[in-house]
Amino acid sequence: MYISLYRRYRPQTFSDMVGQSAAVGVLLESLREGSLGHAYLFSGPRGCGKTSAARLVAKSLDCLNRSADCEPCGECENCRAIAAGEHLDVIEIDGASNRGIGEIRDLKSHVSLKALSASYKVYIIDEVHMLTDAAFNALLKTLEEPPANVVFLLATTEPHKVPVTIRSRCQHIPFHRITIADTVSRLQHVCSRENIEADEEAVWEIARQADGALRDALSLTEQAVALGRGKLSLESVRELTGGSSRTELEKWVTMLRTDPQGAACALHSIMARGISSERLCEALFVLFRDLWLYCLWNERALEALETSSAERDYLAAEARHWDRDKLQAACMLCSRLLPRTHYGMKGDIFSGLVFMELQNILNGNAQPPQPLQKREPSPPPILRQPAPDAQPPRVEPAAAPAPVRQEAPSFEQLPPAEDFWIPPEEEFSLPSQERPSRKKTPEAAPPFAGQPDMLFAKEAPAFDVAGLCAKLGDNEFSRLIGNLSSDWLAIAAALLRAELSRRDGALEVKFERQMPAKNFLSIQHNRRALVCAAAKLWGVASGEAPQQPQHTAEPDEPAPEKSPAEPESEENEQAAERSLTSHVLRLAGAEVLYVKSLHANEDESEGNE
Repeated sequence: MYISLYRRYRPQTFSDMVGQSAAVGVLLESLREGSLGHAYLFSGPRGCGKTSAARLVAKSLDCLNRSADCEPCGECENCRAIAAGEHLDVIEIDGASNRGIGEIRDLKSHVSLKALSASYKVYIIDEVHMLTDAAFNALLKTLEEPPANVVFLLATTEPHKVPVTIRSRCQHIPFHRITIADTVSRLQHVCSRENIEADEEAVWEIARQADGALRDALSLTEQAVALGRGKLSLESVRELTGGSSRTELEKWVTMLRTDPQGAACALHSIMARGISSERLCEALFVLFRDLWLYCLWNERALEALETSSAERDYLAAEARHWDRDKLQAACMLCSRLLPRTHYGMKGDIFSGLVFMELQNILNGNAQPPQPLQKREPSPPPILRQPAPDAQPPRVEPAAAPAPVRQEAPSFEQLPPAEDFWIPPEEEFSLPSQERPSRKKTPEAAPPFAGQPDMLFAKEAPAFDVAGLCAKLGDNEFSRLIGNLSSDWLAIAAALLRAELSRRDGALEVKFERQMPAKNFLSIQHNRRALVCAAAKLWGVASGEAPQQPQHTAEPDEPAPEKSPAEPESEENEQAAERSLTSHVLRLAGAEVLYVKSLHANEDESEGNE
């Protein structure tokens, strides 16, 4: 019966192990000192020798003629039975097909039995990560404290899937990917033993395609030899792998620089032979990376590259025609396209993208990727400025104050609310000279627009009230502003965002929504100043001073006595003032605390008595 190459050339001694010097050194030293542990976990990529190493440990433990360096003889009865997989004391378990708790229970029932014909019983569990959680839990106690003559050897390609409770009970030995140079050396040894004529470039190409798995390399060699009728040639390897050999891609890169039209046809031919977009993208990246490294460090870069002598000659000849920036751009192109190939990109689309982008790179037309720019916050809305040639309306001499019960004229001449901007409250805590300017144009701003930070200032600057009233026109709003002194200019600015109307002798102040101006008018001394100005406008005398805090009677404080000599007209004025004060403050945002005059407090005190 024919036996495959990877089975015939499985390592039979520790010295035959390829590319795993660290793992082999740990195992051999433990065997020499007699300090081999009771459980080991071998992890590593496929085809790197995990199961072979486990069998060699079993051979070394049960060999009847073991050498001084703990190498198994390979000739005794136990060694031959272990190599054939027929030894009764070396039990190999496939974790993928025997993964349940029932199999582990059977193992526990037999583990305490004495070995039949050897000194040690060895359990080799391959693909141990496939066991179920219940099986792992059942194995814990036995794995931690097995009988003295039992050794567990676990092998897996995915150690992160093995529970931590299992890993902590084992000595973890990692196996590494076999290098291309070691794979080439082993393939040449196998070809010489099998009398196979092999081209050096074909051997290098197979080692590159194997991606660190020696078992895959031997399988590809066997297929290529069968395709080449007993000879390992580059042509047979190229036909087997679909046309993505390193030599063919090197010719295509040179053609891309010298004959773009021929390179387009050659790329189409390569894709037509069935190579996957992912494999071609990876091969192109490696080639451009090698060229880029050679451009940087010349001969010194060859020490870090796994290349044959012919490939080194190509790098030395081709690198002088490329600029390092263009080679770096080509590598970045392959890195951007590689994730997209994982989702099944069509070959025509991939070849078109690669060819067009590489042509742009060669011609210097490629645009480097632009970094993401931070989005700046949008500036606050700016006041709309009046036209430079706009003339203020002509103002007639102010008439006498209107009686209280006179209907107020319309407020259509007031600017709409959205034309004004009140800065956020948090900006008023900054000094005026440190605050950034909000002005966007050098045009003249309307009143209050150029000094938004003065709205809540403690001391407002002097302002031409007469000029302001002239611009506002002759109406009750301008007269109300006129009644506010220049010290209360901020109240006038807050009223610009409000809708004012007079109804039944009371001033209504409404806002469309909650805003800083509404909060500003809710402050105690600001409300009192507005009430006094409105009372003065409608002929209601107010005896309060806007600058002084209002006295409010406490619940236990006796109310002052009212003088009996006060006229009846004063009582009417007090009633009108209370109505006006309450209405203005309620609409301006004061919900609980109303500022009342001294006379209102007296009336309440008398009522309580």
